[in-house]
Amino acid sequence: MKCPVLILLLVLVSLSSSAQIERVPVTDKKDTNLIPKDTNIIPFIGSRVTIDKQSRKERFKELDLTREQKGKLKEINQSGKAAKEAIENNTSLSEDEKKKQLRSLQKAQVEKIQAILTPEQFEKFKASRQNNP
Repeated sequence: MKCPVLILLLVLVSLSSSAQIERVPVTDKKDTNLIPKDTNIIPFIGSRVTIDKQSRKERFKELDLTREQKGKLKEINQSGKAAKEAIENNTSLSEDEKKKQLRSLQKAQVEKIQAILTPEQFEKFKASRQNNP
């Protein structure tokens, strides 16, 4: 009597362990691979489209930046990110006003970047932005 009960329990345990759900990791909501590459989306600082971080890193590697330039660019990006969030979270502004302020912020950031880079590096930077916005 004990042997069939034991066999039945073993079969039930093995069936339950093989019927478990496979867990799939959740992808980041800011994944740019969801956007088709052939679309004509020109992102600016205020857009919801994010640039693929890997391609951004590759573009900056091509510039052969010095350690000092990298530090300054990091500061510019951090301050720009904070300013962007402040503009986006400002409820007193209309959508058009937000877009105008975000565009002016982007222009100011490009000017700051231009001041840091050499003329050759800035030309490479502009070319990379046009090829891969």
